[in-house]
Parts: sequence; C-alpha cells; structure tokens
Amino acid sequence: MTRTVLIVVVLLACFEASAQTEDVKAGEPAVLSLWNRPIVTFRATVDGVPPAQRVHNSRERIDEHLEAHTAAPVTTRVTTIGDVKGILVTMGPDVAFGLVEGDLDAESSMSLQQAAARAALRLQEALQAHEQQHRPLIVARGVGLSVLALLVFVVLIKLILVGREWAIHAIDRRLQLRHWVIGGVDILPTISTIERATFRVLAWVAIAAATYLLVIFVLQAFPYTEPLGDRLGTYLRGRLADAGITAVRASPNILGIVAVIYMTRTISLWVSRVIAEVEHGVRTVTWIGPWQARATRRIASGLIWVLGLAVAYSLLPWSNNPIFQGMSLVIGLGASLASAGLVNQWISGVVVLYSRSFRIGDYVKIGNVEGYVTEMGPLATKLHTIRREEITVPNAVMTSDNLVNYSKLGDEQGALLSVSIQIGYDVPWRRVEALLLEAAAKTEGVRRDPEPRVLRWELSDFSVLYQLHIRLVNAEYRATVRSELNSNILDAFMTAQVQIMTPHFEGQPEKPVLPALQ
Repeated sequence: MTRTVLIVVVLLACFEASAQTEDVKAGEPAVLSLWNRPIVTFRATVDGVPPAQRVHNSRERIDEHLEAHTAAPVTTRVTTIGDVKGILVTMGPDVAFGLVEGDLDAESSMSLQQAAARAALRLQEALQAHEQQHRPLIVARGVGLSVLALLVFVVLIKLILVGREWAIHAIDRRLQLRHWVIGGVDILPTISTIERATFRVLAWVAIAAATYLLVIFVLQAFPYTEPLGDRLGTYLRGRLADAGITAVRASPNILGIVAVIYMTRTISLWVSRVIAEVEHGVRTVTWIGPWQARATRRIASGLIWVLGLAVAYSLLPWSNNPIFQGMSLVIGLGASLASAGLVNQWISGVVVLYSRSFRIGDYVKIGNVEGYVTEMGPLATKLHTIRREEITVPNAVMTSDNLVNYSKLGDEQGALLSVSIQIGYDVPWRRVEALLLEAAAKTEGVRRDPEPRVLRWELSDFSVLYQLHIRLVNAEYRATVRSELNSNILDAFMTAQVQIMTPHFEGQPEKPVLPALQ
C-alpha cells in the first residue's frame, strides 16, 4: 500500500513539473506585427490561449476587417476577458485584440491604459499605411521619387569619381616638385602611393554611404516599407552619434598626436640643417667630419622619427585595444624577422662611418673590389671603379672583410702604388733596382718627392722578389699610372736583356726568354 501511494505521489509530481514547463513555453512573448510595423507584444496566456495563438487570432481578425470594411477609427475600451479584466482595442465595431496586466513589461513603468493607447496608435498608423499603399497616386509618387533619387545617385557617383581623380592628380603635381627625406630615403613616392589608395578608399566609402542613403529614401517613399527605412535611418544616426562622441572623447589624444608629429618634424629639420652645415663646411665640429655628415643626418633623422612615432603610437585611441595590440605584436614580429639583415647592415654602417676608416673621395680596396668612395650610406657604400662602374658594397661586408685605404695616409706625400716583380739570382740586384727606378722616372703622374724606391722583398728558392714603391701625384689616375709603369718596366728590362721570372720558374732555360727588340 505504501509503495503504491509513493508511486502515485511521484507521478503527480512529474505531471505537475511537466505542466509547469508547458505553461512557461506557452507563455513566451509573441509580437504582433503588421506591414513591417510592430504593434504590441503579448506575454500572458488568456483563458488558455498562449501569446503566439493570440497573435495569430488578432492577425486573422484584422485581415477579416480589412476585407469587409474600409479603415475605421481605432479605439479602446475596458472589458473582461474570461476571468481577467483588460482593455480591448477595436477597429470600429470589430475587435482587433485585447490586453491584460500580464502583457505589460515587468521592467517598464507603463500602465495598462498607456500600453493600450500606444498599441491603438500603432494599429491606426498601420491601417492608414495599408490604405495608402493601395492608392495608385501614392504608389506612383513613390516610384517617381525613387527614379529621381536614382538619377541624383548616378550624378553623385560620377562627381565622386571625378573628384577623386582630380584630387589625386592635384596632389601628384605638388609632390613632384618636392622632396621629403627621412633617414636618407625620399618618402614622397611612398606618400604618393598611399594618398592614391586613400582617395580610392574614401571614394568607395562615399559611394557606399550614398547607396545606403538611397536605400533609406526609396524605402521611405512607400508606406509599406517606410518602417524599414526609418530603422535604417535610426541605425545610421545612432552610429554617427557614437562616432561623434568617440571623436570628441579622443580629440585630446588626436591633438597630442598632431603635436608630437609637428615637434618631431621640427626637431628633425633642425638637426638636419645643423648637420647639413657641417657637411658643406659652414659649421665645424670635432666629433663629426664633413664626409660623415650626410650619413649622420640620415641616421639622426631616422632615429628622431622612430622615437616620435613611438610616442604618437601610445596616444592612439585604440592603442589599448587587445585586438590592435595583437595585430601590432604580429606585425612587429614579422618586421623583426624580415629586417634582421637590415639591422645588421645599419649597425655595420654605423661602425664603418664612425671608425673613420675612409671618407668620400678616398681610393679603397674592399676584398677584391677597388674604387673611389662616392657615397657613404647607413646601409651600403658606393664605389666608382676605374672601369667607370658603380659598385654597391653592403656595410656588413665591409666590417667582415679586409679594407685597404690607399688615400688616407697619402694626403701629404701622395697615395702609394707598389709593383712586384721576380728576377733570377743571375742578375745583380743593383742592376734590377736601376732598371726599376729608370722605368719609374719615365712614368707620368709619379711624384719626385719622395723619390721612388726599390725593396728586395723576398728571397725565394729560384728568384728574388722586388717591390717598386712610388707616390702618385693624383690618386684618381692610379690605374693609368700603373699601366704606364708596367709598360716602362717591360721596355727597360727588354732593352737590358734581363729575363723577368714567372711564378712557376724552377730553373734557368737554355736561352733567356726575352721579347724581340723593336
């Protein structure tokens, strides 16, 4: 018996819980909408009819009224709906729907009478819109306004595109006449590319905004779609208001960014002007030479702009946004990986520049490359060879390879030029010395003070290595002097019938290897 009672109690509890769940589902709010217009929200189950069914019944009654009658005045009256007191909203003699206390929003302070009056007003507007939508003149007016708006839209698009091209060409004409160098790089071509892309993006934004306004206007031209146009307009006004509020709140930061950029540019121009005066000899300082000034100006300008942009970045309104910070991290990581070699070149350039190993105009040898230094940059150094070739040597190569400066120690006595030659032991060294000095004396471009000299440089197994050292009048003609000097040496030894040994000589031939006299 006890077991049976327990089972019955459990079944009743389950049934009650199931019934409560069904009541909750049946009591979910339902909105009555007519022709894109929300009229009222039903929340209560009245006399066993859930909100969704009430919406269905109300829509059927309204449709039946419109089929049988013209639009009638909408009124309200207090009545009893089942066992619940409420307010009926009527269309002339016909009832549209009823409202009870349970339909009110719990978070709203609106009374039942106020809610019924608002629902009646919305229903009246919907019925009027339904009536106007069936009037040919109203529809024709909407079509005419839409066509007119479309024509205005086409003209506006044309003006936007023409204005974009005019602005791009106008700015291009101005930028072609100017130069803006930062860190040794003229950034105006980059700015020109950016401004073209910017104007194209702005043009497409303007076209999108005009399209949005056209859609709003066309929707509002017809009574049936007027609420949709109102919602789009409300959304646009809300976004513009939010943007305006955001801009006002961010205006101190924006002004700060403008001030930082202005101060950065002012400091950069001042430093560049001071270093430019050093470069052209107007100002003299002990810590930098004129040949270092150009590269120093680029480096200083670049560092100033990096610091200025770092300060301006912290003032950006969205700098604390996690998404923006994540993007900055990814971009920074990519830039670090991509610029690893660039940083190496830049640091090597600083080492080469301030070690004062050479200056512009010096004749140097870097590895197997010889030439005159024409430009010292933060990333590379340019040489002009005797073959009239311009060679760009990365600064990292210059710090890792041997560098010979033929001009640095030859300012007063002239640049040194040496020529090596091997002669056998059968020729007295004094005779070899005399022949080499004779050849040097016949060569143009060789200084007489200090006089050329001959060094017995090495005693090898089969020959003696001699070096002839001369000083050049002008280091720019190094190659020409070397060629003429070699020709005079060959002529002198040929006339004296002295054999010049080759690097692979291991014994005397049966007869001397000499050119025929001419």
